[in-house]
Amino acid sequence: LTTALVVFKAIAEGRLALDTPVIISARAAKMPPSRSGLPIGTALTMRDALNLLIVKSANDIAIAIAETVSGSVENFVAGMNRLAQSLDMSATHFVNPNGLDNPAQVTSARDLAIVSLAIERHYPQYARIFATSIVRLDGRNLHTYNELLTRFAGTTGMKTGFVCSAGMNMVATVKRD
Repeated sequence: LTTALVVFKAIAEGRLALDTPVIISARAAKMPPSRSGLPIGTALTMRDALNLLIVKSANDIAIAIAETVSGSVENFVAGMNRLAQSLDMSATHFVNPNGLDNPAQVTSARDLAIVSLAIERHYPQYARIFATSIVRLDGRNLHTYNELLTRFAGTTGMKTGFVCSAGMNMVATVKRD
């Protein structure tokens, strides 16, 4: 979620656009699943990259986005941490843009709620991405793990994740009445 929020902020600041090319680097291609599996050198738009990031939780795409937005993963992660501080996400520290296990990377349910609300309040134009259950890539349908989107009335979106240390996790938004 914070990776997406950093991208939305960069777009709002005019530093990139939804049509900006995102290139799969060697570093990105080495990421473990879940990933898009696109080969090194493949270019896709930031729009498509965001869809893969949110819907498929593609770890390779998170790295490619970070490199595109900030020139390096390390610079991007520094920006994620600055953004987290500015939002008073007091229990959060990032070390990578894809959420993969690292003992130094931590967050809390409260902080995930804060970043989710920031996305909803400041960037409602991207709500559709978080409500998408299927994205097509090279003729394949990639499905979200957020089954609430299709099984729980009123679910408007957000994000699922999995890491060994925490197991399955989810941030969901629902609107009823």
